[in-house]
Amino acid sequence: MKTVVCFDIGGTAVKHALIEDGKLLEKGSFPTERASGDHVLNEMLNVVQTYGKRAKIDGLSISSPGFVDNKTGTVLSGNVIDGFNGLAIREWFQSRTGLPVAIENDANCATIAEHYMGNGQGYENMVCMTLGTGVGGGIIINDRLYTGNAKMAGEFGFMFINGIHTDKPEDEILSGFASTRALVESVNNELDEKLDGIEIFRRAEEGDALCSEKVSAFYDAVAMGIYNIAYTLNPDIVLIGGAVSMQPKLLDEVKRRVEDLTPSFSLNLLDIMQIDRCKFLNDAGLYGAYANFMETFAK
Repeated sequence: MKTVVCFDIGGTAVKHALIEDGKLLEKGSFPTERASGDHVLNEMLNVVQTYGKRAKIDGLSISSPGFVDNKTGTVLSGNVIDGFNGLAIREWFQSRTGLPVAIENDANCATIAEHYMGNGQGYENMVCMTLGTGVGGGIIINDRLYTGNAKMAGEFGFMFINGIHTDKPEDEILSGFASTRALVESVNNELDEKLDGIEIFRRAEEGDALCSEKVSAFYDAVAMGIYNIAYTLNPDIVLIGGAVSMQPKLLDEVKRRVEDLTPSFSLNLLDIMQIDRCKFLNDAGLYGAYANFMETFAK
C-alpha cells in the first residue's frame, strides 16, 4: 500500500491530493502563477510538507502539461509556466524531500489512470482521446504507455481529417473540429449570444437548427479521428475523455458514424474495437499521477 502526494498542474490551478492505495483521501488546489515557476514549485513543496505532517508519504507524482520525459523527470517543452520548460522537476523535488518522484504528461496520465484502474483496465492495447480546449490523448501498446521518440505520441489533435484548403494548415487540424472549444466557437461565431457547450447540446436536443448542425459536424469529426486511430493502431478500445464525453448521445452518435465510415471490404470496426467513455473526469490527472507513480516504481 502506497501513500502518494499527487499533483495535476493546469493553466489556471494546480490540483493536489493525497491518494492511498488508489483511494483519494483529501484534495485541494491553488492558483497557477504562470509568470513564476519558482512560486508554483514552492507552493507544491508546501503542499507536500503539509500532507507529510498528517501521513507517512511514500512519494510524490506530477501530471504536467507539455512534453515530459518520465525517465529523466524533465519537462521538455510545451508547458505554460515560466521556467518549467527544460526543468529537471524530479531532481528539484527529490533534493528537497528525499522522496521518489514521478512525472508524466497530463494526457498520458489520464490514459494510465484508465488503463490501471479505469474503463481501460484489462485491455492490452488502448487509446484515450480527450476532447477539451484541443484534442489530446495517450496510447497503451502491449500494456505499456507509448510516448514516441520525442514524447509526442497521442497528440491526435494534430491530424488532418478534411485535407488542407488554406495556406495556414494549423487552422485545419483535428483540434479545430473535434474539440469542445471548436464547437463552442463555431456556434458563437454565428450568433449574437455566447453559449457554452452544455447549452449548445441542450438546444441541439430541442431541435435548434444551427446547434444541431454544429453538434452533428462535431460528432463527424470525432468519428473520423477514431476511424484513423483504428486503422493506424488497431487498439482493443478507444476511450473518449473530457466533460463532453458525458453527453448522453455522444457514444451512440460516434459509434454510428464510425460504422458508416468503415469500407465495405473491411471488418466492421465496432466488431473488433470497443468505444467507451473514460471513467475519470475532473480528477483524471490526480488518479493518473498516482497510477503513473505505481507503474514507474513497480519494481
